[in-house]
Amino acid sequence: MTIHEILTNGENSYIEFKERFDNATSVAEEIVAFLNFKGGSILWGISDTGEVIGIRNPQQSIEERVMNICRENIIPPIIPGFKTYDIQGKRIARMIVSEGLEKPYRTKQGKYLIRIGSTKRHASREELARLFQNSLMCHNDDRAISGANSDVLNIEKLRDYFSSIYELDIRELPAEELQQLLINASVLSFTVDSVIATVVGLLFFARTDRHPVSPIERFLPHTGITLVHYADENQEEILDRFQSYAPCPEIIDDILHKIRLNWWQRSQIQGVKREETVFPEKVFRELLVNATVHRDYTIHSPIFVKMFPRSVEVSNPGRLVNTVTIDKMKAGISISRNPLIMKFMENYRYADRLGRGIPIIMNYVRRHSYLRIDLCEEDERFLVRLRLEE
Repeated sequence: MTIHEILTNGENSYIEFKERFDNATSVAEEIVAFLNFKGGSILWGISDTGEVIGIRNPQQSIEERVMNICRENIIPPIIPGFKTYDIQGKRIARMIVSEGLEKPYRTKQGKYLIRIGSTKRHASREELARLFQNSLMCHNDDRAISGANSDVLNIEKLRDYFSSIYELDIRELPAEELQQLLINASVLSFTVDSVIATVVGLLFFARTDRHPVSPIERFLPHTGITLVHYADENQEEILDRFQSYAPCPEIIDDILHKIRLNWWQRSQIQGVKREETVFPEKVFRELLVNATVHRDYTIHSPIFVKMFPRSVEVSNPGRLVNTVTIDKMKAGISISRNPLIMKFMENYRYADRLGRGIPIIMNYVRRHSYLRIDLCEEDERFLVRLRLEE
């Protein structure tokens, strides 16, 4: 986008106009908000309405002040881009920052800010937690769940898990020793006055005999997977709808089964040849595991599977974690947002830590000419589209 297009379009999520150079504190706050968002630019010498006012300070003076602010008033410090332009016989200055790779950023005064539209504001507790998690400085999967005491866990499934994975019979353990084992395994967490289940503990070992609402649906209602099969791309007529709150990894099999049923219905309706409609079970299993392991559990939205006549979309809440890009994912580079969930999925042999999920999917699609795949980020979701070619 040219400087003239920027001035014409006005302020937005990525552009801030300033008539004059404010104090260091104010400038630092604007920069921090951009860093914690997706980057942006501050232009000095422009009114809020886009009128070119021009700067009075020498270019060197403004550039030096900007660099000092980025080094002294922002934590961690950054090095921005800086340019000047001559517009309508007047000089304006522009500072450019990319999306920060070391989120969350804060001012020297300890303020965490984010960019919302054409304004900045203090990050809420949930937004700040998301910034920390995306930076991998903390993880949400070991968070204790208030009110979820140990009786929400399926002790039989826990016995099977420790027996098959570690050859340990937990039935022989005294109560206190068993409790400590589950705390060490991050299934339970010790709080000030009680021992309660963690996110990962509930996701894998919640009881399923509680009716009408399961422990997962009660305490983590946003962690289910919702499948909707639409008659067409308009998403008006629904042919099938299914929602699962089963524990992991059973929830993967639940949704995979429903995809398989709807896939074959679609094939018969479309009249596609048999050899062109081999159900790509491996692809869908990898997509569902990837979504479950890497989704952002601080966002209160489920994983969605949308089925259309000739395509399937799997979308999970949360942007890619810091430094990870779609190209890096295709190359097998993966950083786990939820290492404990990854560990349990690995122990159940549904995943590994080698970053092979997306490369496996891409290789499968390359070998089957009737399939196409798209990976993209849309707002705060990561989305994969698998399409059937005519």
